[in-house]
Amino acid sequence: MAAGSGAASGHGSRSSTAALEASLDRRFQGVSNTMESIQGLSAWCIENKKHHSLIVRYWMKWLKKSDNNHRLNLFYLANDVIQNCKRKNAIVFRSAFSEVLPNAAQLIKDGKVRRSVERIFSIWEERSVYPEEVIAQFKANLNKKEKEREKQKEKEKEKEKEKDKEKEKEKEKEKEATPANAPANSKAALKSKIVAEFTPHSLIEQLLKYRQAVAEEEFQEKQLSALRVDVCSTEALKRLKGQMSLGLFVHQCTPVVFCTLS
Repeated sequence: MAAGSGAASGHGSRSSTAALEASLDRRFQGVSNTMESIQGLSAWCIENKKHHSLIVRYWMKWLKKSDNNHRLNLFYLANDVIQNCKRKNAIVFRSAFSEVLPNAAQLIKDGKVRRSVERIFSIWEERSVYPEEVIAQFKANLNKKEKEREKQKEKEKEKEKEKDKEKEKEKEKEKEATPANAPANSKAALKSKIVAEFTPHSLIEQLLKYRQAVAEEEFQEKQLSALRVDVCSTEALKRLKGQMSLGLFVHQCTPVVFCTLS
């Protein structure tokens, strides 16, 4: 009978704990920001002070699961329990909450909610609910994530500034390099064009024409010298014209002489 009675007792205890956990889930999920809701749940928690560890653990559980607004509701609830538990002989809640509040503070990310929670911490400090160093730790953890985010933002801004500086430096280098390289590039392009357009056959033809023109000029100078004609004397040139046919005259005399006759 004793063994059977013990088994029944253990089963009943587990059943009671499960019922309490289900009740905590329902109550913490449903708490609102009205005074009636917060004070009602706070009174229920204090009445069940023998389960203070489980109550605080489930408070933290729902703080992690909730959105920003509901987290603030849960902090209002914790505030009411912490401030009223002493006069109702449930001071154990203060020590139980003090163990989870540093981590709880770090979960607050919204700026508006953070300011409200910080106000709660300041009230506790004014009323000496917790020692000053404990409150300081709560506040430090509350603002820790925000400070880290601000530092990260500052680092990102610095990186962007460095990138912009590097871009400006590259632009300046390009501007400085362009005028100096331009003449060199022009010379290189000209050389390439000359090499591409160079044809040996064309050069040889031009040289032959030049040699032929020089030879003809020398030949004409020799003929004029042999005739001993004064090209500056119009009378002498007229006599020469009378002695030679026009074709031969044109062939043997320079264009300058022919212009003089005409």
